[in-house]
Amino acid sequence: MSLPLADNRTLVLFDLDGTLVDGQHSVTATFEAIFPAFGYEQPTKAAVRAIIGRSLPQAIGDLLGSDAPADQMAEAYKAHFHVMRARPGYSEPVYDGVDEVLHRLARREDVILGTATGKALRGIHWMIEKNNWHDVFTVLQASDTAASKPSPEMVLNACGEAGVPPARTIVFGDSVYDMQMAASAGATAVGVSWGYGAPEHLLAHGASRIIDSFHEVEAAITAMRGVPLHA
Repeated sequence: MSLPLADNRTLVLFDLDGTLVDGQHSVTATFEAIFPAFGYEQPTKAAVRAIIGRSLPQAIGDLLGSDAPADQMAEAYKAHFHVMRARPGYSEPVYDGVDEVLHRLARREDVILGTATGKALRGIHWMIEKNNWHDVFTVLQASDTAASKPSPEMVLNACGEAGVPPARTIVFGDSVYDMQMAASAGATAVGVSWGYGAPEHLLAHGASRIIDSFHEVEAAITAMRGVPLHA
């Protein structure tokens, strides 16, 4: 169900892995566990970092090619990850400033917060529960709600749900897929330097600027709200 048209509000969408939380070690460990089970050599950490942000079947295809049994491997990945996440002491560390800034943004009346992530909805809900973000996000877009990045579908779905046009939408992310997704949707893309993508690559693929700390998110929103990417 869509929200009423929000004429004076800005939709702010966040990628998760590499933007809000550092989940690379869990992702890498899971790929390293399932690849040998399907007869493939373990991927390098650099190769895994390069595909974080894509939906699982697409990420596996990027790593192994179109002949790989991507759907079966994706299901094995989900099962292994679910078991790993249930272990005592498991965590996906939140980057500095994220918790404080998200809660402050959630109290503002001029923004609507949402996600646009390669994680599944189950992973988002786990993260919300783990970090007490229950009142933070209004719209949730994930790998099982829309086509994989860099398709613009997650952004366009979120815009439709929030009642905010792409021209008043800002996407924060750490991968070229985030930047391409935002640009193709007509939203503003902001790259973060602390994630898995090189800032120069983010700029080359549509980032309007790069921020170096999550504490800079509010200033970036203030500076760019209401300004289309190609204005």
